[in-house]
Amino acid sequence: MRKRVIGGVVLLLVSSLLAYLWPRQPPDDVLVRMQEILSELEEMYDGRYIRVMPFFTKPNNGLNGEKVKLIRRKLREAGINSASLSCSERRCLSIYSINRSFNIFLNYRYYVYESGDLLEEVIVDNVEKAIEENTKVHYAFCERTEAEHWFYCENNH
Repeated sequence: MRKRVIGGVVLLLVSSLLAYLWPRQPPDDVLVRMQEILSELEEMYDGRYIRVMPFFTKPNNGLNGEKVKLIRRKLREAGINSASLSCSERRCLSIYSINRSFNIFLNYRYYVYESGDLLEEVIVDNVEKAIEENTKVHYAFCERTEAEHWFYCENNH
């Protein structure tokens, strides 16, 4: 009897963990949510590269702790694993990795905010179709979204 109870508890814990970690599709308003996160990152930006992930930030000191907590909450709600921001004199680049949890077989999927023309050589009309027609071992493709300067991208490396 005791073994069945322990087995049931273990099964419940494992299934709960898998349900929590299973990759989720970002919500329909993900671009709006990412724009809000980008605004938060821009407020904190002091010329150094910023990256916010679930358990650490880069740089790991000097960032407003409350803002980092807010960004992490917004990332979780949007199904995004991490966000980063870096700027140069000509452009800003911000990358938002879609949470794929432990599913290593999925392509690396992410959204990019890019204010210049850095991505021009990898932009396609449709990422899914480009992947199907791809003959290269390593690839990276991005497609424009309905929002200006925002792209949806996938790569396999």
